[in-house]
Amino acid sequence: MKNKTILSQLARKDSQGQFRKLVSDYVSKNILAASPEANSLAKSKIDPNTRRLLSYFFVGTRGGANRLRIILLLAQRPLNLHQIAKELGLDYNAIQFHIEVLEKNNMVSRAGERYGALFFLSTFFEHNIEAFNEIVEKLYKSLNMVPSEGTN
Repeated sequence: MKNKTILSQLARKDSQGQFRKLVSDYVSKNILAASPEANSLAKSKIDPNTRRLLSYFFVGTRGGANRLRIILLLAQRPLNLHQIAKELGLDYNAIQFHIEVLEKNNMVSRAGERYGALFFLSTFFEHNIEAFNEIVEKLYKSLNMVPSEGTN
C-alpha cells in the first residue's frame, strides 16, 4: 500500500523517467555490487526502529518521494540547494523545505552558510545506509527495474 502511494507521487512528478534512472544507478552501484553474504549480514544488523523510521520518512509521508529523490542525488555527490532544484526540476522553495526536514531529522548535513551551502548525507544516515538500501531495493523490485547500462 505504501509503495503504491510513493509510486503514484513519482508518476505525477516526472513519469518515473528520472526517478527510475536515480534508483537504477543507486542500486547498481550500492546494492548489486555488494556480495550476497555482505548483504545478508548487514540486513541482519539493521535496527528495526531505524528501518521503520526511514520507511515512514521516505515511503509513508506525502513528501517522501521528493526526499527520496534528494537523498539519491546526494548519495552521488554533495550539492547546494540550487543544484538540487535544477537536477530534480523542482521549485527552489520546495527543495529548501525538504532539505530543512531532512536536516532536522539528521538525514543530511550542511557544509557552509547561506546560499552556497553544500548538503551531503549525515553520519547517522551513512551509519544506517543498509536500512535505506533495503527500502530502495524493495522499491526497485516493485518497479520491475533493471540496472542502468554502463554502471558497475
